[in-house]
Amino acid sequence: MTKRKQHRDSGNDGSWFLEIVGALPPAPTPSETIAALETDNTLPEIAPTLAPGTENPPTVTLTPFDGSTGTSTSTYEPALHVHVEAQDDTGEMEIPAVPSVFGPFDDTQLSPVLDMTRRFRWSTVAFGVFVLAMVVLAVVWVPTTLNRDALGIRQAYAETALALRQYLPTSQSALDAITTRSSVPDELAATIPMISQLDRRSNDLELAALTALPRQLRFLTNDAADTLGPLQDTARIIAAQGSDVARQLANAYAYRTAVPALLASEDLPTAADAQTISALTVLLASSLVDDSSALTDLPDVDVFAVLNEAVRTAVERYAVWQDEYLTALSQEDETTATALLAEREDMRAALGKALDASLSALRIELDQQIVDLASDLDVFLAELTQI
Repeated sequence: MTKRKQHRDSGNDGSWFLEIVGALPPAPTPSETIAALETDNTLPEIAPTLAPGTENPPTVTLTPFDGSTGTSTSTYEPALHVHVEAQDDTGEMEIPAVPSVFGPFDDTQLSPVLDMTRRFRWSTVAFGVFVLAMVVLAVVWVPTTLNRDALGIRQAYAETALALRQYLPTSQSALDAITTRSSVPDELAATIPMISQLDRRSNDLELAALTALPRQLRFLTNDAADTLGPLQDTARIIAAQGSDVARQLANAYAYRTAVPALLASEDLPTAADAQTISALTVLLASSLVDDSSALTDLPDVDVFAVLNEAVRTAVERYAVWQDEYLTALSQEDETTATALLAEREDMRAALGKALDASLSALRIELDQQIVDLASDLDVFLAELTQI
């Protein structure tokens, strides 16, 4: 049993590998082993030895074995089962080829999981390099772009603010012409383009302030871009102040030119014939229409609230006054006609005084606003130069 076990386990000593690589001669095939065993177990034929004087050999009778042990005490032990591989046509055993561990590597022989892992690693590396490049590009390019955009916005603020600041002395000249009662019509007409120019320059600054600020990334901050927010707010406030000054100058111009023309007509007579009265009726009616239209066009603002009410009262009285005056002429009542003419002059004088008071108050207030606006612009321009 020990010899059989050793023979059965002899294949685990590594000799098969030495046979494959040629270090040992190949083991005999099963057919060769069986043939060798048959050769070793064949007994040579031995001629019977006859005793001297014996002519014929003795006769040997073979009795078939019936399975009986007879007198033997040996125990019958069946032979172990030996499985012999089927032979091919050549009578030799096929030994499968073992791939060499030193041969070339073939990716196609990888399992799908390993092959996917290899490709995934390369794609991961490529993606990581791409993300790193994007981050480096953002760190280098974004600040430069933000600085350039911030500088452009500052330049727009500075140009429009400086243009507005330089025009403020002209605005003061317009204010002086409007609020002075001695100004001639040509001087008053010259203030119209001044007011328009002031409003346009204020609007230019407002448009510059409406420009969208450059967007910043959350993980990248830029000092130049961060300061644009407060500057934008300041630009909007200053632009609104400039537009307000221009609007108040326009309101003052409207009252300054409209009020002196109210209740005005050529010299009216205290006595007239029927034909003259008919002509005066048309003239006064046309004057009333013009005054009513002027009253409607006057801006309703606080600074001229008192004057606006005085104008409204005077125009309403003027409509009734015309009927009384024409009736006095028709009745040839010169005393009543003279008194009515004096009343009209008094109403015009009262409107003139109300106009002077409103213009005087406006000049003080608006002149201070222009001075404050100039100071704010100086500070704003100084902030824009601090980079």
